[in-house]
Amino acid sequence: PRQMGKSSLLIRTMNAARTLEKRIIFLDFQFFDAAALANADLFYRQFCKWLTLKLRLPDQTEQWWEMYEAIGNPLACTFYVQDYLLPEVKSPVVLAMDEVESTFAAPFRTDFFGMLRGWHNNRAIEPIWKQLDLVLVTSTEPYQLIQDLNQSPFNVGQVIDLTDFSAFQVAELNQLHGEPFSARQLEKLMTLLHGHPYLVRRALYLLASERMTVEELFQNRREERGPFGDHLRYHLSRVYDHDNLVQGLLQAMNQQACKDERTFFRLRGAGLIRREGQREVPRCQLYAEYFQEHLNG
Repeated sequence: PRQMGKSSLLIRTMNAARTLEKRIIFLDFQFFDAAALANADLFYRQFCKWLTLKLRLPDQTEQWWEMYEAIGNPLACTFYVQDYLLPEVKSPVVLAMDEVESTFAAPFRTDFFGMLRGWHNNRAIEPIWKQLDLVLVTSTEPYQLIQDLNQSPFNVGQVIDLTDFSAFQVAELNQLHGEPFSARQLEKLMTLLHGHPYLVRRALYLLASERMTVEELFQNRREERGPFGDHLRYHLSRVYDHDNLVQGLLQAMNQQACKDERTFFRLRGAGLIRREGQREVPRCQLYAEYFQEHLNG
């Protein structure tokens, strides 16, 4: 979900690639507009143009599409990368793609991710594809983007699943911040936030910078102008007008279950609930308190 450290990890990954003298192409899929996400012809061409601009090469997208349009967008895009971009670059390239779940509603998303899996498979056949590494970042369950596992780029290579901080990690961060929380207060913080990376860091920052006391942080934890107010309002606004998400969240809070599996994965992808054994529960106590107050009220 958001605020787990995905972007930070991606930046570190790209920096590591640069030390190995690899060229970096970074694409944030949030920049594809609604028109491109609704039209495969437009999307693939924009995708290729974007790659070309990032590599500072002359754009030949339209010429290639005139030659290869008849064989379909995924193959036209593949030949453009294989026969033009990679030979021109002449060096290893890392294609890092963030927010790829932006294609969730795109009618062509299965073909697109199947194409990326094909690029990975091509490494065993065409030597030039060994020149390209792929990094994909998503907050959506991969199977919701592509159902056929044989065509999925998400089940090959190294998969890194970011999780909440452990009690040990929270204690270590507390120490690095000058120990603003006592051991007992730290246990209370862990109960409240369940190791949520952003909220833990927010709490430590507020105390270490002396902008708030421990007592004020716990007392005002659900308040609009409290330490977590902006974060909580953001998540409330995301679910408020979606009855299925509201009902799923209420079920998790009141029944420790989310009856619709698709709703569960959407709420988990949003970082609001988690699965604990056979139960579906709010991700942390703070969420349970806040949403009980605002969704039941």
